[in-house]
Amino acid sequence: MAGGQLAYSVVPSLGHDLAGHYENAKRVPAILEALQQKRLTAAAQPQKMRKLQSRAASAAEIEAVHSSAHMAVMKRRAAEDAPCVIADFECLPDNTTYMAPSSFDDALLAAGSALAAVDAVMDGSAKGFALIRPPGHHAGRENPMGFCIFNNIAVAARYCQERHHLKRVMILDFDVHHGNGTQDLFYEDDSVLYIDMHQQEVWPGSGHANEIGSGKGLGTTINVPMPVGSGHEAALKAFQRIVKPATMRFAPDVILVSAGYDAHRLDPLEHLNYQSATYYGLVSSLMSLADELCEGRLVLLLEGGYNFQSLSEGVCNSFQALIGGQSLHEVDSSAPAEPEREVDEVISEVVAIHKLES
Repeated sequence: MAGGQLAYSVVPSLGHDLAGHYENAKRVPAILEALQQKRLTAAAQPQKMRKLQSRAASAAEIEAVHSSAHMAVMKRRAAEDAPCVIADFECLPDNTTYMAPSSFDDALLAAGSALAAVDAVMDGSAKGFALIRPPGHHAGRENPMGFCIFNNIAVAARYCQERHHLKRVMILDFDVHHGNGTQDLFYEDDSVLYIDMHQQEVWPGSGHANEIGSGKGLGTTINVPMPVGSGHEAALKAFQRIVKPATMRFAPDVILVSAGYDAHRLDPLEHLNYQSATYYGLVSSLMSLADELCEGRLVLLLEGGYNFQSLSEGVCNSFQALIGGQSLHEVDSSAPAEPEREVDEVISEVVAIHKLES
């Protein structure tokens, strides 16, 4: 597989932390340690990689997606109330969305560094990866949610359109949870194709196959609710039968990815069985689409992933794909059997709804 240069940004947000929480300050350092061990760094491979300077997003860049009131509340909560819980839901106590004193600034830096990755991709032939936290795909226009303060991928999508004058943006979200915030922000927008592969009936309860957009955006939201136990074969089958034809029909100017690694079988939160090799397969397939459709413009943004081993292996395999290397892991043939019939039923339903086969 042909490869190019990878431009990556790193925002570990060490101050944005809550003891015992899944989304904690150890996540990005664990990834960085694994990348260093595998020599997947700009220092080890300067001809294939470069590390970007991080920057904070401006108020205008955030407010292309979020309200000024949301920004003001997040800034005030960090300055006056932190450490505090800013959004809770009916789940375990350590699944709350929290604010530490540095969280507002960290969230601005995360979003801005995603935009730096976009700029790097637009400036040349590089692919981009923003290793950032806090994550973003649950955050809505007016609210934080699900560990997320600002919706990084949505901010990046609007930035592609407003700063770089790209008309059509495709977003793929392969986090185990449904990106309800991203869906809501673009639900009536036909300039953004949003495809979300997530666990069926998982928190936050959205993402059903019949959620397809409305108004001008009718048909440009595609949900693929994967049955419990879906693994490597199911993920790649869904990509080939749904993601690929839908993206080719849409013909985007850029492809953005909410890259969550919590669908891995080792992750503690949900019940999909992706493997480390699955992420190599997904990212290499996305590269091929980007090269064919949009001059190679492809940017990944880190979302979930809460087992440090599977998170690190997934990111390392994504890096390998992006620079044209080989997968670091073989497909495990001894993995639990996948619910093949249920997977085929879901895929066939989505294909029929969106008329993806002639």
